[in-house]
Amino acid sequence: MKTSKFVAIVTAFGAAVTLAACSNEDSGKEEATATTASSGAEQAPAAETPTAAELNEILARATDPNLPMEERTRTVQGGENAVEIFDVMTQAKHESGADFQVVEPILPGYTPTEVLAAVNFTQPDQGPTTAENVSFVYEDGTWKLSQSWACTLIHNTVAPDQVPAMCGAQAPEQAPEEVQIEDQAPAPAPEQAPAL
Repeated sequence: MKTSKFVAIVTAFGAAVTLAACSNEDSGKEEATATTASSGAEQAPAAETPTAAELNEILARATDPNLPMEERTRTVQGGENAVEIFDVMTQAKHESGADFQVVEPILPGYTPTEVLAAVNFTQPDQGPTTAENVSFVYEDGTWKLSQSWACTLIHNTVAPDQVPAMCGAQAPEQAPEEVQIEDQAPAPAPEQAPAL
């Protein structure tokens, strides 16, 4: 059940990313060119594209109970405001045996401070699943797993009652939308067909 939910989330997110990339591809290039030409200082915060190994290190540090919490909070966007997420991530990884592995290629994201990567997700009793377009953001001089993807990974490895508050609000928004899309998709087509 969790695997199919995870695959549905990954598929829906991948479709949204593809559509957004197609519709914004040219305008993003023009904006980047204009920004570069107008002010080099605005481009300074963007960092070099990280490697898969560097992003894997971020995931490893986020779930390492031996590191100080201050260091762990620098691995997830908004982590400093929800330190409980790191204990949940660590516990989930330990209890489920889940393993997350970032793989090449690392692609530019929608902004100069974002990259997208594929993450292989495995659990002992299940086959591997690949999550495409996992977002990492560059904030405060370091790359971090985006809050939305940290929460997606948590939702797919822990029971709903163990989801931290930082991610709790996202679960109801994502799950009903997916159900509504699936439930409503067949209904509008017959209603629209007779109207034509």
